[in-house]
Amino acid sequence: MVEPVDFCRVKKIDEKGYGFLKSQHYRNDVFFHFSQIKKEELLAKLTKLKRGDFFLFFTSKEKPDGRRKVDEIWYEVREIPVAKIPGLVEALVREFEEGSTNLYDLLFVFGELKQLNYLFPQVVERILGSAKILNLPTTILPWLTNEERGVLLKNLKLDEIEKQAQKPFWYDEIRNAETEHKNTIE
Repeated sequence: MVEPVDFCRVKKIDEKGYGFLKSQHYRNDVFFHFSQIKKEELLAKLTKLKRGDFFLFFTSKEKPDGRRKVDEIWYEVREIPVAKIPGLVEALVREFEEGSTNLYDLLFVFGELKQLNYLFPQVVERILGSAKILNLPTTILPWLTNEERGVLLKNLKLDEIEKQAQKPFWYDEIRNAETEHKNTIE
C-alpha cells in the first residue's frame, strides 16, 4: 500500500526533538523526531521555529504497537515526489469539503499546489464549491485567476443573497471582486 501524503502545522515539539503531527488520514497523531530529518537546511529551519510556525508534508508507517511514525518528511510541496501529489491533492479537496483542518492552513497548501500547477481546473472547481470556501469566500480570492473568480461568483449565488435583509459580512468585498471580474472580461 502506498502511504498518502499528509500535511499539517507542527503540533508539538519538545526540547529533545520529539514531535507530533496531526494526520488527515489517521485518527491519532503521528510521531517524529528531528533525527529523521536528513537535509541540513530543513533541520536548521525546524530548530529555529516554534510549534505551529511551519508546515510539514509527510508520510507515515504503522509501528507494531499500532501507533504511527513519520516515514518521509518534506518542508515544501516542490520536494514531494510527483507520484505522491495526486493523493495530496485528493486529501486537500476532502479537507475543504468535509475536513476539520483550519481554512488558512488549507489555503496555504492550495497556494503551494497551485503555484506548481498541480491543481487541474476540475479540482479547483470542487474546492470553490466547498462549504469552507462558500462560507468565507474572500479568503481564496488572492489565489484565483479571473476565470476561477467567475466560478466562485457563480457558486455564491449572489442574486439570492442580494434579496436577503441581512447579508454576510463578506458580501461587499465579493461584490467588488465581481465588478473587477466583469471589468476584466469586457
